[in-house]
Amino acid sequence: MRITGLVLVRASLYVSLGLVFGMLAFVRSNAYKRRTGNSPWHIHPLIWGGVSVFVAFFVTLLSIVFVAIFGTLLSIVAWSPRLQSGRANDRAGVDDHGVATGFSPAPETGWAPEKPAPTLSAWLSDPTGRNELRYFDGSGWTEHVANRGVISADRL
Repeated sequence: MRITGLVLVRASLYVSLGLVFGMLAFVRSNAYKRRTGNSPWHIHPLIWGGVSVFVAFFVTLLSIVFVAIFGTLLSIVAWSPRLQSGRANDRAGVDDHGVATGFSPAPETGWAPEKPAPTLSAWLSDPTGRNELRYFDGSGWTEHVANRGVISADRL
């Protein structure tokens, strides 16, 4: 919906610019005809204006078609898994084709991990409330705590 709106805004801008250029072409060629008695290349000023508007409509149509075709092609290329296979994969547990690895079917749940999931180790809020932060090593809370940036050991 947003892309369609953007195309319509851009198309209306091109059409309005085409109308402005058409009027300018008419005014300039008409002024030239009044000064010299002949219009440029002996073409009537109204035809100059009409051709300018037609060219603007044609360029607008071409730009919409160009964006539609090449935007689609670029999105296909950008999301193609075969072209991304050489890139480093930031997602753990996903192969080069975007398929999850490390899982095998288990009869009771449907899927079960073959290897344990990576554990999170980080400084988190102290669950006891005695300190500001306490270090979680992925399997449990450690005795390492931090208060106002000073790290120390706290016995649980």
